[in-house]
Amino acid sequence: MAQFPCPYWNFASGSLCLTPGPNSLLAITNGVRFGVRKTLFSTLGCAVGLTLLIGASLSGLGLILAASETVFYMIKWLGACYLIYLGITLIRTRGALADVHGAGRPPPPPSAAYLTLQGLWIVVMNPKAVIFFAAFLPQFYDPQYGLLLQFLVMAGTFVGIEVVVEVLLATFAGRIAARLASGASVRMFRGAAGGVFVLAGAYLLTLERPR
Repeated sequence: MAQFPCPYWNFASGSLCLTPGPNSLLAITNGVRFGVRKTLFSTLGCAVGLTLLIGASLSGLGLILAASETVFYMIKWLGACYLIYLGITLIRTRGALADVHGAGRPPPPPSAAYLTLQGLWIVVMNPKAVIFFAAFLPQFYDPQYGLLLQFLVMAGTFVGIEVVVEVLLATFAGRIAARLASGASVRMFRGAAGGVFVLAGAYLLTLERPR
């Protein structure tokens, strides 16, 4: 029987949160484009999405979602299309860093609701995350303790670490944003970040449901 709270969960959570992925890329991109304060909203969306996935996995809903071929492919296509859309939008956007540097005519800043939904969508529309949590979390579940208590501890630990990591990434990205003030640097950053989003979306399209 697992020891609760399981120390391995803390280590596993930290390792997973430090692994590069769409969440961290979004934090870096928004940190450069909009600054740390705006990025907090997309980080909030990611936190809500992760909390929902953890709750679904502990309740058994995650296994049902992972086992449903229709749901899996729906999430897969929606998530992939959204990542590709973000990448293409980022590549085509002009002057996206002007609001950080205060130079030029800045584009209308995104609303808090938009950024929050952006972070939420990145998480819940990732079929790899749905399957991973469904298979990963039950290993740490101990029936000796209440489901609610374990949900609060596991979600609090994982989401807390993820938020800290994303805020640190956004802060670092915001500090180097001034070095991207030239037009060439801006285009290179947008192209690189947008290309990674497109590749991530293309990768999702190759995923198959485990059998």
